[in-house]
Amino acid sequence: MILLPIIITITMLLAMFYVIYEVERWRSTRRVLLALYVEGMMLTMNIGGYLYLISNNPFYFLIANSAYMIFGLYPLLNVKEVKMRQFVYSLFALLMVISEIAMGALIYTLETSIPANIDTSIGNIYFVSVMMVEMAFTLILSFKNIDKTLRNYLIGLLLLMPWFPQVFPLISLPIWLSAIIMIGNTILIYDSLYKQRLRASQETFTTIELTSIFTLMMIGEFLFFLYDTLIVFDISMIIGMAWFVYRALAGPNPRKGNYTRNPLLAFTIIFLTFIMEFFMGGVLDFVEGIFSPRISGFINSLTLPWQPLTNPINVLWDFIDLVGSVLGSMWFLIMMGIEMGFLAFKKMLEMRVKEVRVRMSLMILAYALYTIYIPMFSPLSDRLPYIPYMWSMGIGTLGGFSNSVLLGLIGTYVVYAILSFLFGSRNLCSVSCTAPLMYQGTFYDSLKVYNRTSKVGRKLMTSRSPNWVKGITLGVSILVLIAAVISYLNSLGIISFTLFGTDITFLMYFMWFDIIWYLLFISIPFLGTFACVTTGYCYWGVFNQAISSIGLFRLKVKDPMLCVNCKTVDCAFACPVGITDMRGWFIKKEEFKSFKCVGIGECVNACPYDNIYFYDVRQWIKERFKH
Repeated sequence: MILLPIIITITMLLAMFYVIYEVERWRSTRRVLLALYVEGMMLTMNIGGYLYLISNNPFYFLIANSAYMIFGLYPLLNVKEVKMRQFVYSLFALLMVISEIAMGALIYTLETSIPANIDTSIGNIYFVSVMMVEMAFTLILSFKNIDKTLRNYLIGLLLLMPWFPQVFPLISLPIWLSAIIMIGNTILIYDSLYKQRLRASQETFTTIELTSIFTLMMIGEFLFFLYDTLIVFDISMIIGMAWFVYRALAGPNPRKGNYTRNPLLAFTIIFLTFIMEFFMGGVLDFVEGIFSPRISGFINSLTLPWQPLTNPINVLWDFIDLVGSVLGSMWFLIMMGIEMGFLAFKKMLEMRVKEVRVRMSLMILAYALYTIYIPMFSPLSDRLPYIPYMWSMGIGTLGGFSNSVLLGLIGTYVVYAILSFLFGSRNLCSVSCTAPLMYQGTFYDSLKVYNRTSKVGRKLMTSRSPNWVKGITLGVSILVLIAAVISYLNSLGIISFTLFGTDITFLMYFMWFDIIWYLLFISIPFLGTFACVTTGYCYWGVFNQAISSIGLFRLKVKDPMLCVNCKTVDCAFACPVGITDMRGWFIKKEEFKSFKCVGIGECVNACPYDNIYFYDVRQWIKERFKH
């Protein structure tokens, strides 16, 4: 029985090799049409064979093939010239995929005597092997005719395609391998976009197509753990294969775009990537047991108590619970750290000022240790609420406010206050927080142009904060203080106030940093970068910025006259927080100090005269020793 499937597979491959070769070379319209005719013949043979197996009636096989042999000759005999090659390429890719699905159904039914469905037609070794060989052959023939970026995209997709969970005995293996390759592809996409940031490129829209396929794949895997079906995943692989063949032959999307000049284009790229990463993080959490499979298991694994979907408030609560639980989960943070850490490392290599490189190195290291290792893997992970400096986002980070954690929580504020006074709020907003790692990578750093071009971003420029931002800053700080008092009184048994059984300080942390922060992040094209700093919504950042504003940190210049004569003002253009008036401060006061300045240091790096430098406790001590 095994011999016949092998014969069918080899026959399919040989026929498709001929078809791919003729379509890719396109030596004449007649030869291409003949190749398409052969491709259609393979399709009808597979369909006819499948119908014969499930009906045990040779009539279906004979009628399907004889009808095609007669009517399929019409275009071959009547079409003299094909002007729309794109249409032929898309038709060819579609027929190829359908032929392989039909072949997969035929072989599955041949081996099991069970009628095939979409899942069993695609999720078998014959379909996967034929698909991979044909895709590789198409890429080899087209290799020299497509540009490097598209070539890399196709290679990345080709590496991703074989990992069908149905083909492997252990589902964790294909899931992990596909996730690793997907992370690599995401880094490749961002790096390619960044290199082309100064011009409108064809690859921009091609990137959106590819990212959409990746997103559908991750949604398919996520739904598998919820509903035990891979249909959506299989459909994404079908689309991926057809797209691969079409783009290998037709080249990149002919439309050109520049993500730094088109906010909708930038938002589309960020949003699609974010959705893909959301579901990828959820899938990895399923594989590693953070989330339990099936609907009931997943609901029980979420952070907040699930509410019955009986009213809009409960629906909103459950939506926040679902989204925040994934965004704050272990493997989502690990995956994001790998992607963003690599982009930040690439950006670090572009920095020429040593202190900026050191700061970025500490930022990457802090994410790995402070955000990932210590809370999740270290021997201290169970003791974090009691250790000062471990409440990484202040009140609510590790739970409610009570006497048992008083030392750890207040100690965290004391340690951060000392660091912010001595070194500035950069110790948080440029090093230990997760935000700088995500904003400081090559691709996302290039989006700081929207600080100047977006409607809201322009209103948040300069070192001054609008009154509405000051209102948000004050309101959030008061709200956190009130929440802390309520939480503490709850712990003492004086009052009993929770929301659906959830401590209000923990709920605030959950909302602020697992929901709102990501909304601000994907809204970069409309708000600018570092909106967590410029909008005043981050209560932990506000605390550190307030201490920094009365502390020692500031930026200074060696010679203010260099700023007077500077024509480029590179420092203002480089600032990812959108501070554009530092030059005036340098000229008037020889230094710059602002609540909004978090010491990222790109202004220092960008200054063409090496005129700007950091001033903090280190310089303060040196001055005292000089005297």
